Parts: sequence; structure tokens; C-alpha cells
Amino acid sequence: MASAAMSTVRQEASEYTAAFALFEALWEAGITACFVNVGSDHPSIIEAIVKGKRERPGNWPRFITCPAEITALSMADGYARVSGKPQAVVVHVDVGTQALGQAVHNASIARVPVFIFAGLCPYTEAGELPGSRTEYMHWLQQAPDQAAIVRQYCRYTGEVRTGLNVKQSVGRALQFANSAPKGPVYLTSAREVLAQQIQPYSLQQEQWVPIGPSALPFEAVEEISAALVHAERPLIITGYSGRDRQTPDQLVALADVIPGIRVHDTGGSDVCFPSTHPASEGFRLSFDECTKDADVIFLLDCDVPWIPSRNPPPSDAIVYHVDIDPLNQQIPVSFFPANGRWKADSFTALKQLVGHIKSSSRLLETLQDPKYAARGEARVKAHRARIADIEALPKMNDDSALDANNIGRLLRTHLSESTTFVIEAVTAAQSLHDQLQPSRPGSWINCGGTGIGWSNGAALGIKMALDDLESSVEHPSLVCQVVGDGSMMCASPSSAFWVARKSEIPILTIVLNNGGWKAPRNSTELVYPKGLNKSATDDELNISFRPSPNYAALAEAASGSEREVGSPAQDDWMQGVRVSNVGELRLALDEATRRVGKERKGMLIEVLM
Repeated sequence: MASAAMSTVRQEASEYTAAFALFEALWEAGITACFVNVGSDHPSIIEAIVKGKRERPGNWPRFITCPAEITALSMADGYARVSGKPQAVVVHVDVGTQALGQAVHNASIARVPVFIFAGLCPYTEAGELPGSRTEYMHWLQQAPDQAAIVRQYCRYTGEVRTGLNVKQSVGRALQFANSAPKGPVYLTSAREVLAQQIQPYSLQQEQWVPIGPSALPFEAVEEISAALVHAERPLIITGYSGRDRQTPDQLVALADVIPGIRVHDTGGSDVCFPSTHPASEGFRLSFDECTKDADVIFLLDCDVPWIPSRNPPPSDAIVYHVDIDPLNQQIPVSFFPANGRWKADSFTALKQLVGHIKSSSRLLETLQDPKYAARGEARVKAHRARIADIEALPKMNDDSALDANNIGRLLRTHLSESTTFVIEAVTAAQSLHDQLQPSRPGSWINCGGTGIGWSNGAALGIKMALDDLESSVEHPSLVCQVVGDGSMMCASPSSAFWVARKSEIPILTIVLNNGGWKAPRNSTELVYPKGLNKSATDDELNISFRPSPNYAALAEAASGSEREVGSPAQDDWMQGVRVSNVGELRLALDEATRRVGKERKGMLIEVLM
């Protein structure tokens, strides 16, 4: 009888609950979008969402329904890449947390701030409190340690155990997400706590700020500056310093003040240095010959500067490392030697170095030596020769078969300079970078992690953020996603295409269909250069996607195609086309410029390679 009486406990939807305070806290902290995949642990969450939409229009986060959790987290990831601010993801108990999958790895490795919330199974069984167990699955979804699923990838995990400090719990989590090294945070709470009625309250947001940027000690500024100036073959290696859009200009300033210095990008996750600058050595995933002759190397926000078994620097090279995470705390095996290592903000450190060199009469006098001018001239000639070699690679006849080089050239020449490229092309990424020659900060965004399937959701989040920044612009910047078919298959593509249509987020997607995964073959050849893999077919290696899916048709179907059989695809919000040569891709890109850029509709071009 007692259980029956307890089970009658109910709650009015209009009450101020811990769940409502949770979203209010996110809004007050500057979070404007929540990417949600709701479930049975979210009754109070759902009530709070509706209450906020109805009572506080314009002062409440946007809620974007995401059928797949990888879409939700990748969208939040992409939004943060542009805005620099975390957004929120809401998933469902242990199973929704597990379904985040590789997206958690990507946000963690790439140091992207994201706030993730998941419900917990109710801890009461017989109706003792509002939110108590009411359904069969409430017993099956209770994990012994739900946060353990993602803890090793998160900067912070926590549980809200009472509604009385829900906003403090949110604030603390966001402090970790926004403090370098940034990354995902994970907060949970049970249904009973979320349903708890509390008195409305707010925090003083100015008291909940993240840790501010760190600077180099003066002795380090002196030592690094002198070493770079006096070096014969100085080299800067970076990886993700361009995440702060101010940093590339400071790196240019350093390269300009020391003629002959070279800059090599080993990460490719952001535009760290303009490809058009004569100091640029381009982008290679840690393997490039430029490391082999350097006498002083300056590592700046760089995870993997070289591959020790393939292109190590000279044993007597002097190495300095400045990074927000110089020890790579989440990478157990990482033994890159350095003569000096400092945890500092790259933008701040570069300003210090440039300022010190320009104010040091001794260093400026050294730089007047004619050999520096000669090095600068040699650097310009080498860069011109490198660009000329790159320009000669694409075959541009209309009937030419498509590859990464001519695809990259066509994208560069047909799309506007304001285009943001979201790249997940794996084995084609380096050639695409060569041809696109990205130079504007933020114009090239790569995953930074290794969990393929990132770009479908990330491109949507990036476009959302750009539209928010350019809300007064008639034709906001175009976003072009370039993705391999192997990555596309891992992205829950139907979910992303549906979200694009539902939320009317227009992007251009280029699918590079080479029939499967190519990276595993390359990896096998590096270990077994004369092995069985050399004569094996893709099917034998289990990397073939033949027969090939029709990704163009998939995009149209998942976006809710409503046209009658035989009617033109242009009538739909999403149009998918397949191309197989340069001439066909030219025509498709002309159509994409009009359709995506001006009409704000979606388009997918499947490139048959």
C-alpha cells in the first residue's frame, strides 16, 4: 500500500526544477545551442526545454534534434572550432554515452571545449520521488560507473546530486572545458534530482571564468629568441596553434623578423601559417625532409613533430617546445626530446618573442648581417619552386579522371575566397592542402583527432557558427565539406543529412569515392614493404566498399526527398549528383555556387575516383 501511495507523486510542468536551472545555467554561461538525443532519463529535461521555449523565446538555447549521437557531438565540436565557445550535447544514459563513440576521442585529442550531459537511471524504484523508475529499461541501463565510459577523454566528469548546486556544477564543468588544454566535460544526474523543485537563482558569471593564458618566463624568451636568430637552419614546427585565429599573424611576424626561418605544419587541423608565405613548408602529417637538416627547432602547439623512425632531426639539433600541453598528458608514449619545454599560450608567447627581438639592439644588429638577406631570398626561391611543382600536378582537361590534385585545384578556382573547407579526406588531405593553399585563418579545418566520421556533423556546426557570426550578411560564407567515402560510412550520414534539412543548414559536401579505405593499405606497406599486401586486392585486405553505395542518392533520401519519380532534383532542398571527370565537376561546382551559396540549399557531389 505504501508503494502505491508513493507512486502517485507527480509534478507540475511549470515548476522551476533542477532541469530548468541546468539549461538556464548554460544560457547564462553563453551557451546558445544544445544538440540533443533524448530518452527515458529525460522527462524533466524535456519539460524544461518546452517551458523555456514557451516562456523565454530569444533567451533560451536552440535545441537541435540529432538522431545519432555522433552527429550531436560533432556538431558541437564544429561550432566550437569557429566560436571558441563550448556548446551543449544531451544524450541518453549509458547507451547514449557509448554511442558518442569516436566523437569524444576527436574532441579530446583536438582540444575542443564541449559540454556533455547524460541522465542516470533513477535510483528509487517505487515512486518515492518524482522521477522514480516507471519503465522496464530503468533497471537495465544502470551502469556501475557510467562516467567511466568517457572519463579518460574528458577534462572533467561530475554528477549533480542535488538541484541546490546544479548551476555551480555546470559552472565548474565549463571552467575545465574552457581552460587550456580545452576539451570535453561530462556531467550526469538522475531523474529524481532533475525533477527537484528549487528556488530560482543565478551565479555571478564573472566569478566563473576559466584559467587565463600563460606567458613564457623572461629567461625563456631570451633563450629561444637568441637561438632562432643565431641558428643556421632554424625550423618552426606547429600543429594546432591556428585554433586561436590571432596566432597565425603573430607566427608570420616571427617568420618575417628572422629571414630564412621555415615553418612546417604537422597537424593540419587549422590554418596555423599561410601557405602563400615564402616561409611555408606546407602540411605533412609529421613526415617531411625539412626536419633532417634543422639545427634549431621550435615546436609550437605540436603533438607529433616528426616520426622518429623516418625523419628525425639531427642528434645535435637544439629543440624548444612551447605548448598548452607540452607533455601530451593523455598520450602515454610520447618521447620527443627538447632542450627546453614550457606550458604557455602560443599567441602570448609569439608576441613576447617578436617583441623581444624587435627591441633587442644586439639581435637586430645580428640580423643586419648580409647572410640573413641571402637566406630570405633563397627561401623565396625555394617556395616559388615548391608552388610551381604543385601547380604542375593537376591534369585539367575536361575528360581527365579526377584525383586529389585536380579536385583541389577546381575547388580553389571555383569557390569564393571566403569559403571554409572542412576536411576529412585522410589519404588525400595533404594533396588537397597543397592545391587549396589555405592562408586565411579559419579557412581550413581538419579533425585533429583520428576518429573518422567527424566532418558530417562538424561541417553543420561550423556553418551554424559562421551564420551566427555573419547574421547581418546577405550571403554568409560557404562551407565545403570534403570527405572520403570511408569516413562518410562511419558518420551515421543519414542522421547528418536529416539534421541539415530539418534545421536548413546549407553546406556543400564533396564525397571522394575511391571504393573503400586506402589508409590501412598504406599502413601495412610501411611495416611490410615486401609483404603479401603488395599483391593483395582490396577485397583480400578487407578494405573494399564494392559494390559502392550511391552517396548522392543517400543524401537526397535522408534529407526527405519529396519529389515525384522523374521530377528534377533541383526541386528538393538537397540535390545529389555524381561526377567522374574534370568537366563534370566544373559544371557541378558552378551549380553548387548558385544553389548552396545563394539559394541556401544543400548539395552533395559524389566524385567517382
